[in-house]
Amino acid sequence: MECGIDLAVKRKSAVAVLEGKTIEVKFLMTDEELINTCRSASVVAIDAPLTYANGFREVDRLLISKGLRVFPPSFIKSLTERGIRLAKHLRAIETHPTSSFKLLGWDWRTISKIKDEADSVISVLTAHLYLEGGTLILRARDGEIHLLNKSPRLQKTGEKRYELVETSSLTQWCYTNFTH
Repeated sequence: MECGIDLAVKRKSAVAVLEGKTIEVKFLMTDEELINTCRSASVVAIDAPLTYANGFREVDRLLISKGLRVFPPSFIKSLTERGIRLAKHLRAIETHPTSSFKLLGWDWRTISKIKDEADSVISVLTAHLYLEGGTLILRARDGEIHLLNKSPRLQKTGEKRYELVETSSLTQWCYTNFTH
């Protein structure tokens, strides 16, 4: 099992849980709910900074140098603090779904009409590919961010529900969107 969390502070966080090939998205409010949902996950990809800095971190500057846009942790202090707090209880990696969308040339609306849901799905796919050594890793002394640079094939099977359809080779994966 893997989890992807689009972390929020003042609203519910979107949590995508991948078990087998099925992804289900939930919206949860408290740290306790998030930890209980993802505690047994092999890895949890969190869309929030997992290290703190005043201003941009070196790892943020790496993303910016590639034309990707991020906020410095000090600008989103409450979110950063929550991410760091959750990461202490989970096997967590940091991700940035908006950057993955840009690298893949995807519009998040092809996954869901709800941005938080789409971000959580991309986050759980990042967690899944991380376990297979298939993420793009941007690493600096103050953190690392994992991004998708390969396109998994994903089928929407219902409301807040998706199916991961793998082909024979990780490098041959492609994305298709089916709506109901």
